[in-house]
Amino acid sequence: MSSPVGAIFGALVAVILLMLFTSSTFYMVSEVTRFCAAANPCVPPKDPLIGEGFVYVVTTVGGLVSALVIAQLSVTEPGKAPTVAAFTPASRLGGYAVTGVAVLYLLAWIATGLAALVVGLMIYPKINQTLSDIGTTWLGLAVSAAYAYFGINPGTNPAFGGKGSESGAARAGARRDDEAPQTFALDSALRPGQKVPDTSEAEASGRIRKRIRRGDPEFALLVSNTNPDIVFKDEEGTGADRMMSPKLQACLDTLADRVAQEWSGVKLRVTEAWDENDEHSPQALHYEGRAADITTFPVDGAKLGRLARLAVESRFDWVLYEDTRHVHVSVKA
Repeated sequence: MSSPVGAIFGALVAVILLMLFTSSTFYMVSEVTRFCAAANPCVPPKDPLIGEGFVYVVTTVGGLVSALVIAQLSVTEPGKAPTVAAFTPASRLGGYAVTGVAVLYLLAWIATGLAALVVGLMIYPKINQTLSDIGTTWLGLAVSAAYAYFGINPGTNPAFGGKGSESGAARAGARRDDEAPQTFALDSALRPGQKVPDTSEAEASGRIRKRIRRGDPEFALLVSNTNPDIVFKDEEGTGADRMMSPKLQACLDTLADRVAQEWSGVKLRVTEAWDENDEHSPQALHYEGRAADITTFPVDGAKLGRLARLAVESRFDWVLYEDTRHVHVSVKA
């Protein structure tokens, strides 16, 4: 949109989206702070603070705004202020106005994301999952925006273990044929047998301390996951697959949201969580309710690699794409 009319229309739409994203996010911030100011101690509420429709709008608009910011920074020359698309005003005053709007837009986006990150993730974690997710997602997008603006390639920049400080084009030309490029596969799928982090489960999530049985004091610390967005196999018919540690529940709930966003009409499926029938190896964290075996529902083996990557992004302490039938996840105590 290089014409004045097109640039003004595009900028107007972008500003409206930003205003909607900013006002919605700060409303959630105020609701969380108000709730925690009245609650002592501040624990996750029984009923959601924000309705599903509100959540859908703010997450959708937030994604659009963030994508716009990254796209604009990627075409902005490093060291120069961003502008509105390719529109260049004829007068110097017009140029200042356009640059001012773009800079204010960027600052508003940064302030909104920081508010969600600080309140939703750092001060009051797990009180409102949507606000926490917005903060987490914004942090990753902010890093991507910085990469885009400064022209950084994390796979080859020296700060990330690259081969030199020259430009990406020069590095590509100088790379040996047998030297594979280094890249971050944040959006890729895991391979069968791959684990994240690449260490043992005992090192990542800790060793089992005790096999929890019904009636044990530790059993009272487990929670029953009733998330309607998760399908539980429950082959035992006892509800054991719903029993888990609070941390495992939080991670599974986050993953269920990511699965719903990734695939329309698909849900997260838990085939095994707490094990009371001694069906696993002696040191399995299932006996403490700290591990789960997961698939998608409907079952689709082709989705497991991507599901494993989504699990990594959902903050499980250890993720293993165990085989072509399921993914194994676990958390620390």
